[in-house]
Amino acid sequence: MNFSIARILSTLVLALGVLVAGPAAAESSAEAFVKARQAELTALLRDGNGSNQKQIAAVFDRMLDYDKLAQESLGRHWDARTPEERKEFQELLTQLVQRAYRQNLRKTLDFEVTFKGTDAAKDGSLVHTVAKHRTDPRQEPVTVDYVLHKVQGQWRVYDIITEGSSLVSNYRSQFGRIIKKDGFPEVIARMKKKVAED
Repeated sequence: MNFSIARILSTLVLALGVLVAGPAAAESSAEAFVKARQAELTALLRDGNGSNQKQIAAVFDRMLDYDKLAQESLGRHWDARTPEERKEFQELLTQLVQRAYRQNLRKTLDFEVTFKGTDAAKDGSLVHTVAKHRTDPRQEPVTVDYVLHKVQGQWRVYDIITEGSSLVSNYRSQFGRIIKKDGFPEVIARMKKKVAED
């Protein structure tokens, strides 16, 4: 079975990196949080010369809830994992996300995102956006929605839905197939291999 985590992570990088604030309207706290993080990322990308990777990583770390992303990505298999397995899985997933944005983030300056409002989600908020290429009108606009919840009173993104396709659902499907066929250790082995490719 093909392990297409690299493709999924590229989608994550695009979704998180292309955020450009739209018109200042009455906005929800979740939308304000996403806009604030994008302003930081945009400034770092435009002004940086490659020496600000730690600052960029810090912005992503403040934006993403890696713990929730890991738990939701394993779905029902999470409960069967030991604390040590959960920790290792979450750490590897974090490394893969960080690796992906290091490799691809600058490409996202070619895109502009307009915010389209916020809806209530299961345990937080859903922020709607549309991404459009700045210079190539042949590229169709892409809808990108961010699912956020609060962690100790602070908003965090834990899922991204691109053109109706959920990052978490894609992860869960892939990891579930691997676990069913080869067991959880194979998931860890493939993630380690991907991290080592950096």
